Amino acid sequence: MKKFITAAAAILTAVCCITSCSDTSNSSSEPSSSSRVRQKRVSSSKIDENIIGTWKNDFNGYRFQEDRNVSLLMDFSDTVHFTDDGKLIANEQEISGDMLTVENNTITAKIDLESLEEPATVLVLERIDGKNTSDGLDGKYSMTDGTYKKAIASNFGLSPEQTNVEVDVRGEEFDITVVNYCLYETNDGKLELFSENMDYVDENANSVFYEYSIEGDTLTMTYETGDQEVYKKVEED
Repeated sequence: MKKFITAAAAILTAVCCITSCSDTSNSSSEPSSSSRVRQKRVSSSKIDENIIGTWKNDFNGYRFQEDRNVSLLMDFSDTVHFTDDGKLIANEQEISGDMLTVENNTITAKIDLESLEEPATVLVLERIDGKNTSDGLDGKYSMTDGTYKKAIASNFGLSPEQTNVEVDVRGEEFDITVVNYCLYETNDGKLELFSENMDYVDENANSVFYEYSIEGDTLTMTYETGDQEVYKKVEED
């Protein structure tokens, strides 16, 4: 797997191109060529209970779950968000009118590019919190289709069908969660992330290692290159 913070930055670059590039094939739905089928590994070692929970910084984060799954968190608010009057801003481009529809608690956003025969779907959100979208757009959604989802999947070496993306909309905040992306284990200050679907930076690798330390509500993760990622523990609703 690419270091998560690097992959997240690449995703934001890709989605910025979605609304400005005439070739929407840049957000391919195919995983990268380095991904391959691997035998599923079963995680059974003891987990450091102190790491369980949600850890975030201003840009991204991790949710280390009791079931050994890891969900990846990203803040897309600077790139895409809804306005108070229900319009969608994507890469500083306003999407509204016929290009933005809300029907049966499903939001569909499209862009109309001169090079395309018909508008391209960039985002499809289906409400999952039981609320009614007609009462307001704030809430939790599943991202089910569109070039945004394809860009996210591609940058993590997955197909869209393998990728479960949830979105939390709160005002102009637009937070992405890649649900159950991989598994994790901890052992003597080392954190290992792995999945049969992960696209590793080295085709011979079978996991990603970090050294980590926890002091109070601060998690510091050190990648094998020496780069550090620092997160704060947060309480979620």
